[in-house]
Amino acid sequence: MDSLEIDLIKRAQNGEREAMEQIFLMEREYLYKMAFLYMKNKEDSLDLVQECILRCITSIRSLKQPQYFRTWMTRILINCAHEEWARRGRYDFTEEEVFTAGESFPDEERMDLYHAIDCLNFPYRDIIIQHYFVGNKLNEIARTLNLPIGTVKVYHSRAKSRLKCMLEVEK
Repeated sequence: MDSLEIDLIKRAQNGEREAMEQIFLMEREYLYKMAFLYMKNKEDSLDLVQECILRCITSIRSLKQPQYFRTWMTRILINCAHEEWARRGRYDFTEEEVFTAGESFPDEERMDLYHAIDCLNFPYRDIIIQHYFVGNKLNEIARTLNLPIGTVKVYHSRAKSRLKCMLEVEK
């Protein structure tokens, strides 16, 4: 993040509306892509982005380090997605449901990689999405999820193993 962006964020923290608008215009594509990875459709993704922006606006003064604005904003978006999934009752799967999710489907309808990722629980799903779809390094993911880097490395390995197991069941 360059000094102009940091200055813009500081101005937004001081209540400057134009600075806030500029920040979210710069971040809108990123926010939408992230939301779509979680929500899987346009309408829900746009709703999620709107909720995220609203929360960012109301709490931007609590951001302690402006250089981590995107990390902070991403965490808010992820929290909004988790809340929406929990509200809909599609958030948590038991371990048994995760590994048997595809067994009752006919061969032509077996779950694919995206369905398998959707079956992962927090934080495994978030780590896979952040790493492979967004391209964040594990240390960035650790900062975003507020977890130690060692924990993120272990969860990343476990998530890959679970995905492999789920996808092998489908063959």
